Amino acid sequence: MKFFKKPSNLVITGILLAAILGAAFFFTQPSAADESAAPVLQTAKVRTGDMVITASGAGTVLPVTQMDLGFRTSGVVSELNVDPGEAVTGEQVLARLEENLQAEADFQALFSADGMAQAELARSTAQVNLDDAILSLKYVLGPDAYYWDTQVKNAETTLATLNADVNAGADQKAEAAKVLEQAHLKYNYFLELNIRALAKDNVFIADADIILARANLESARVALQDAQTARDIIKAGPQALTAPIASLGAETAKLEQARLAVENTRLVAPFDGSVVALNMVRGQTVGTSPVMTLATTNQLLVRFYLDETDVEKAAAGRQVTFTFDAYPNQTVIGQITMVEPALQIVDGTPVVVVWASLPEEAPFTILSGMTVDAEVIAAEARNTLIVPVQALRELAPGSYAVFLVSPDGQLQMMPVTVGLRDFANAEILSGVEIGDVVSTGTVETK
Repeated sequence: MKFFKKPSNLVITGILLAAILGAAFFFTQPSAADESAAPVLQTAKVRTGDMVITASGAGTVLPVTQMDLGFRTSGVVSELNVDPGEAVTGEQVLARLEENLQAEADFQALFSADGMAQAELARSTAQVNLDDAILSLKYVLGPDAYYWDTQVKNAETTLATLNADVNAGADQKAEAAKVLEQAHLKYNYFLELNIRALAKDNVFIADADIILARANLESARVALQDAQTARDIIKAGPQALTAPIASLGAETAKLEQARLAVENTRLVAPFDGSVVALNMVRGQTVGTSPVMTLATTNQLLVRFYLDETDVEKAAAGRQVTFTFDAYPNQTVIGQITMVEPALQIVDGTPVVVVWASLPEEAPFTILSGMTVDAEVIAAEARNTLIVPVQALRELAPGSYAVFLVSPDGQLQMMPVTVGLRDFANAEILSGVEIGDVVSTGTVETK
């Protein structure tokens, strides 16, 4: 203790302590050489695994077909044959208006024995009118000119056919043109003879008389065709008048009006489905607004949206995994059926609209209107070679290599063929083997 009581000894002790602390500080600090040490190489082993490229979106379950139904005329509902939720079949009568009773009676009368007799009478009358029109034209033209008039029409048809035929020769066309010219000459010659003969009897034929006779003949021909068509429909029965027909004249127009009177006063299911909405009751006066909605509840689709950056991942035929909000712990597998050709704007964002089918049988009840999450399986590879994407070195567009790390730490560049890629890993099709060590970059240390 006497050692520390002397002033000189205290000074020596302080110096020794300072020296010891300084040396400790010096040897615990990194040297300049340490600060410039080489960066640490990061590596990864080539391994096998599964690569699945997906795109996620959200959407809604919709029926394959849904249609709002309404009467085509106003009236009072006299018959209502369905309830909400009821399944119906195509062509089933769902409801009728009061006026339908008379419309149905008038329609069925067309196909009765009396209706058939009237149709035959109309056809016979039309045939007589056509015969009279032919006689009238023969009178103003003369029998010989009438004959050559028909030859002119035949020659015109032949020449038009040859002109439209790319394989027809020039000689054929020239011969047809010559035949037409000769028919015209014969027609004009005999027409002039007939006009002179009638003039001797003080009957003067003008161009207007010929034009009128031709028009009457054409009208008579159309009327006969109209009557024959109507007769054939009536002869075939009511099933021949279930779809719109083209009205050629009065007889077919009468049939179409009778068909429309029935159709306008009743609702018929256009397809098999279920009544998903019903907005009328028996005895209610209705207009032409929809009063019923029919949908195919046993055939459902999913319409969902993907970000536009995922457009290449959406293609018809690709599988989709659906997760329903109502069943968060279960999934079903569907298939893309269509990708709409134009983007839509949803909540201010451009999206790809995709339609997909659902399986015919699901482990739970799927209803129209349900919301779903969708995951498109764009591509997949099972039990394939995988490396982190950081290991890839792009040599040229579409051409890659990796650096193999040898046991002694040396690097060797190895070209590789890359398959699928996602944000984390890449599939390697050739160039490396399982267990190879590849460089994924370096980490600078200080």
